[in-house]
Amino acid sequence: MNFIEEFFARNGGTLSGYLIRNGFSADQAREFLSAAASIILESFHHREIEEIIAAMGSEEPSRLLNAVNVNKLAERLGINVFLVRSGFEIITPLMARAFATNSRGIVGAAASIAWGSNTDFAKLAH
Repeated sequence: MNFIEEFFARNGGTLSGYLIRNGFSADQAREFLSAAASIILESFHHREIEEIIAAMGSEEPSRLLNAVNVNKLAERLGINVFLVRSGFEIITPLMARAFATNSRGIVGAAASIAWGSNTDFAKLAH
C-alpha cells in the first residue's frame, strides 16, 4: 500500500469530519476524499522523488495545489473550485505531518507515491 492509500485509509473519518465542518456535505466530503486521493496519485505518478517530497512535505497547501488540476477535480465532482481548494487547505497540513513521520521515511513514502497503485479509492474514504 502506498502512502496516499495509507493516509486516506487511516484518516478518512477524521478528514471527512473536518470537511463537513467547513462547508462540505457528507456526500461531497466522501467524494472529495476519494477523488483527491486519486488525483494526487495521478499528479505524482512517475514524478521525481524530490518534487514529491517538496509538495507532500509542506504544510503550505499551495505546493500541493500547484501539482494537482483543481479545475479538473472540481468538474469531476460537480462542485466549485473554491470548495476543492478549501478541501486541500484542510487536508494538506495533516497529510504533511503524516508524510514527515511515515515509518518508511519521506523518501520511501515519496517513492510509493511515484509508483502509484490501482486501489479503489472510494473504499478508502469511508
